[in-house]
Amino acid sequence: MGLEFRVLGPLRARCDGHEIDLGRPQQRAVLAALLLAPGQLVPTERLVEGLWGEDDARWPKAPAGQIGTHAHRLRRALAAPGLLVATAGGYRLEVDRAAVDLFRYEDGVSQAVTLRYDDPLRARELLAGALALWEGRALDGVPGGFAERARERLAAGHHAAVKVLHDLDLALGRHTEALPALDALAAAHPRDEEVQRLHLLALHRCGRTAEALAAFEALRERLDRELGLEPAPAVADLHARIRGGDAELAAPSAPVPPRRPARPCQLPPDIPDLVGRAAQVREAERILRSGVGDVDGAGSGAGVGASPVLGLSGPAGSGTSALAVHLAHTVQDAFPDGQLYAAGETAEPGAVLAAFLRALGERPVEDAGVGELGARYRAALAGRRVLVVLDGVTDPAPLLPAVAGCAAVVAGAEPGALPADAARLAVGPLEPQDAYELLARVVGAERIRREPGPAAEVAELCGYLPVLLRSVAARLAARPQWSVADLVRWLAERGA
Repeated sequence: MGLEFRVLGPLRARCDGHEIDLGRPQQRAVLAALLLAPGQLVPTERLVEGLWGEDDARWPKAPAGQIGTHAHRLRRALAAPGLLVATAGGYRLEVDRAAVDLFRYEDGVSQAVTLRYDDPLRARELLAGALALWEGRALDGVPGGFAERARERLAAGHHAAVKVLHDLDLALGRHTEALPALDALAAAHPRDEEVQRLHLLALHRCGRTAEALAAFEALRERLDRELGLEPAPAVADLHARIRGGDAELAAPSAPVPPRRPARPCQLPPDIPDLVGRAAQVREAERILRSGVGDVDGAGSGAGVGASPVLGLSGPAGSGTSALAVHLAHTVQDAFPDGQLYAAGETAEPGAVLAAFLRALGERPVEDAGVGELGARYRAALAGRRVLVVLDGVTDPAPLLPAVAGCAAVVAGAEPGALPADAARLAVGPLEPQDAYELLARVVGAERIRREPGPAAEVAELCGYLPVLLRSVAARLAARPQWSVADLVRWLAERGA
């Protein structure tokens, strides 16, 4: 049986069925941070901030030393040589994902997402099995900001998965079994309109139509009083159909797939002349399609998990933006429920989340904070396969999907802005032959072939950076009277 870890409830560890004493709360917090990124380097600084916050005035004396002490005690408690590894700048827990209940849960949810519309019965079985792994509040009793943020994220994902489960229940004609749980869920989440919609439909199908109509009126009054809003179109439409006695709302005699939500496609056009990135594209595609990465090119750890995050970084002009968009188009078939896109350093997380929610067919609550919008965003993504592309966004963390079945490509973010388990690819200048090919594609192969020497000078003057190469090549293509040598002189005059 070996070592097993549980984070979907109180943090626990077992070895061959025997409980392990994990020690003090702060020691458990260190273990929790390492468990959420199995096999990945977690920087000491991140562990310190996750335990005591970003304000160093609140840190204890020698915080890195205290982290080291906690790690030493954990090694003794776990009694597994080579499991907790100290490396330059941080720590790594060499544990298999299957040994952590969180990743078994996420794998089950991911499989259910895949089958949701094609085999709702099997999807419901997988989702119920995944949800059964929860034993209470995630990381219950573990202190620190890192654990609190993880709890919030996991709670939002759990709530979203529960809603998908009940949506499948209704698609399978299991309204009688689902109603007690939906009664409790509707009472606990009076503003969650998807919960209210499911509750209304279950009440109606159980022959309690008058209660369903009364519940809608109570919802409308509550939304008007508290938010100044009318119920969302999906809820209002269901209410109208119930009142009208729509026969199609009756319980299905056989399983029917749940209704497919909106499928946004916000990607910019692909770059037709992308060259020189074949190996990186293959590696990135593997990460995004499989949810597992092992990238060494940037000297960083790789991403793992059911919601992989791929970070692209490189010097200005290296083409990280173009590569991110190209990758998104390459794996578009793996994310049939949509692709979301945001760009720009000034992109404010709250505004982007609201825009994403609208694209997903949801209605963001006016004046809601980033936390509430983020929870609604992840709930809207539950049960879907959506790719999120973020380009040059200063604070990408609130915009990451963090939902099984989804993935994100982040270009141009600072390394510290990405999750510890994010995969990373370094995007550098092109090789000389690739730079030559890019010039030939934009300008025309014959013009470049006639002047190989000046073409090589152009590539060198541009530092082999694709953005600069494409820009000067477009200038040359627009001036058929120029030779490549003329372009070299023009660049030299401007100090290129």
